[in-house]
Amino acid sequence: MSLFAELRRRNVIRMAGLYLVVAWLFVQVAETLLPIFDTPGWVLKALVTVLALGFLPALVFAWVFELTPEGLKRDGDARVSGELAPQTSQRMNRMIIALLLVAVGYFAVEQFVLSPRRAADVPVAAQATPAAGAAGAAEPAIIDKSIAVLPFADFSAGGDQAWFADGLSEEVLNALANISDLRVSARTSSFAFKGSSTPIPEIARQLGVSYVLEGSVRSSPERIRVTAQLIRAADGFHLWSQNYDRDPAEMIAIQEDLAQKIAQALQTTTDPAALADMARVGTRSVEAYQAYMRGVAADLGEGLDSWDRAYRYFEQSQAIDPDFAAPAGRAARILLWQGDPNQTRKMDLSESPDGVDKLFAERINRAIRHAANPSQRNDYLATKAMSELRLRDALALYKSSFAERPSDATIVTPLLDVAIAASDYTTGQAVLDAIWTQSKQRPEMALASANFGYRTLDRRLAADRALELYARWPDRANILYQVHRSLLWDGRVQDAARVLADYRRLGMVAEAWASIPEARQACAEGRREKVEQLLAQTPEANVSQQWHLLVLLGRNDEAAEVLQPFERTGLTYALYGFLAYPHFDPRPYPSLMKVLEREHVQRPPPEPLPFGCPPAGASQ
Repeated sequence: MSLFAELRRRNVIRMAGLYLVVAWLFVQVAETLLPIFDTPGWVLKALVTVLALGFLPALVFAWVFELTPEGLKRDGDARVSGELAPQTSQRMNRMIIALLLVAVGYFAVEQFVLSPRRAADVPVAAQATPAAGAAGAAEPAIIDKSIAVLPFADFSAGGDQAWFADGLSEEVLNALANISDLRVSARTSSFAFKGSSTPIPEIARQLGVSYVLEGSVRSSPERIRVTAQLIRAADGFHLWSQNYDRDPAEMIAIQEDLAQKIAQALQTTTDPAALADMARVGTRSVEAYQAYMRGVAADLGEGLDSWDRAYRYFEQSQAIDPDFAAPAGRAARILLWQGDPNQTRKMDLSESPDGVDKLFAERINRAIRHAANPSQRNDYLATKAMSELRLRDALALYKSSFAERPSDATIVTPLLDVAIAASDYTTGQAVLDAIWTQSKQRPEMALASANFGYRTLDRRLAADRALELYARWPDRANILYQVHRSLLWDGRVQDAARVLADYRRLGMVAEAWASIPEARQACAEGRREKVEQLLAQTPEANVSQQWHLLVLLGRNDEAAEVLQPFERTGLTYALYGFLAYPHFDPRPYPSLMKVLEREHVQRPPPEPLPFGCPPAGASQ
């Protein structure tokens, strides 16, 4: 008997066909179902490898064993009769035919039903209502266009693509924030849920939004897969979803398409051309984009060296594509913040203050020249105006941005800051009134309200609102920090004590600025010795905290001297930050007084602290 005839008799050829059909079906079903459960990419690769390795053993098994009515037996022992052998072969033929029919059916559904839907990017949640069968039926109008962009999960095999997942989330968020009729939760709020198992409805409730975007990233040198889902928090309804399975060279297109499709799903009024302009990344270089995204991810970090790493990536991105505005703008911002004594993160720069100023000017001017859209350019112009302490120009630019994007916290905070510094309390109060409703819905707006409310001089209104925010956001430490101060400015010492107790409950005792609310409360209660102890424990390098503690103790001459190094070295921008405090006296600093005079700022006299410590030796 020939080898081929023996292979047929032992059903080895039929086993090969049966195995290949079953393996193909396994792979197709797995490729469809595994992403639903967010299974790591290596699982599918492992399944294909195991099936491939199992092919040869399956053929050997078919050669050695025969299926008989008594079960599996070795071929030499089975002695299958001439009548039984055709029956065994026919059973295998029927199995192969049945499985082939299943495979053909699956292939038809995939090609003619599922693929066209994905290609057209049809929102998965476009469910038909009883009247929706008619052509042209309109979807229900979306009233509350508020969204939180959660940090995308990294499901890559090596778990080494978090930089892209975080950067993609941040950049999509920034693009959406540029759209006037969207309310986008700030990154500091939404990124607090990174890796959290909190249900989507609860996240939406805490962030004060109606929709949540979540997603995941799987990346390899050959392919990049991004899955994104826009969920209506009230009922878990998927308004839109999309799977991108692309070459890594298309990652820029993925980001731009994501932002546009989400805005369209939320029915924004922005016209398509302007929408594309808002979503535009600003570079076509994948290498520059990747370096920039690594910088964004580093910038989002909390480590003391995070700015060093971010700055290096932004510089690398600019070197690859000098016309890419975004890395230039971010690098400029990091350089500007080196002069802010309130920042706990610093870069290890060997440059002199003049050298840093030159680096900043080069980068911010480049960002302005190559801004991807008018909104981005306006923001860069405002940053440049602030760096030069052109308060009136900065105020006008921020007010213009606020008129276009009244729900963007990244505009609200600097607008309030420059309004207070310029003693424009009318504008400050108008902005606070405009965002008050949002402050009860969104934590980042609540933070702005609590931080700046008392500075507009209506202390009773600020304290009343602070108590409302305390009731709404009792577990937000940064909000409680500001609420506590607002209450003390209105003399509500007992209410402030309750807020401080909750601040401690949240485990904030070890935080860098935790000593300041403790000192304020101690002074308000007449416990001067406690504040003296806190001052003795404060490192000399913490200039801003030293100033706060010295002012609380009434040692104003020493407080003024603490800030004199900024005056002597020409770091007027560092002094500018203290204009936000009603009790700050700018007169000991000629450079700052020159700015106020040039900008025609009519600053009121410094106010005494209503919760300052009693004089040394006074009875308690």
